[in-house]
Amino acid sequence: MWSSKHFLAFILVGLAYDPFVLGQNIDCQRPPQLVDPARCCRDGGRDQIAEKCAEQVIGTPNGQQNTGPPSIDSATCLADCILTTAQYKQEPKTLNLEVIRKDLSMKFSNDTAYVEAMTAAFTKCEPQAQRRLAAIQQFNPKQPKCSPFAAIVLGCTYMEYFKNCPAQRWTQSAECELAKSFVTQCGLGA
Repeated sequence: MWSSKHFLAFILVGLAYDPFVLGQNIDCQRPPQLVDPARCCRDGGRDQIAEKCAEQVIGTPNGQQNTGPPSIDSATCLADCILTTAQYKQEPKTLNLEVIRKDLSMKFSNDTAYVEAMTAAFTKCEPQAQRRLAAIQQFNPKQPKCSPFAAIVLGCTYMEYFKNCPAQRWTQSAECELAKSFVTQCGLGA
């Protein structure tokens, strides 16, 4: 649905996976080498809404794109733009899961496994994002430019999707298995 570059902007952390991969224990304090999640688990590909929001939020005036990672403010505003424009988020801290399922079902009518995996990930991540947002607001009452709720939801959703990647979208490789093991064992995502 959104490109892996957008996913990485929301996560801003390395990946983690399952306890024993290639006979190695996973140390959650030492993540493995960063791997592009889209190389291991194909996502939905480019999305016009995400591209338009990226241009609007992160783009520079002369049509050139920033080459470095976006700031936390830019990443949260990008996530908010994506979920609001797609009508996935209609309340400040609530997702419209019916709209999400319908939209994904329409866009990926021939890939029900992808639709189910993404819908399940959004469903699991909504309450987690609400709890994390409440904790953030409790310790930092200053209102940021854009609420971090959407960024928390998207980061969690893509982690959950990665952990539960449909078989036909998964790439079998040692580095992908290590990444999945780290994410799963170390509790990243919801």
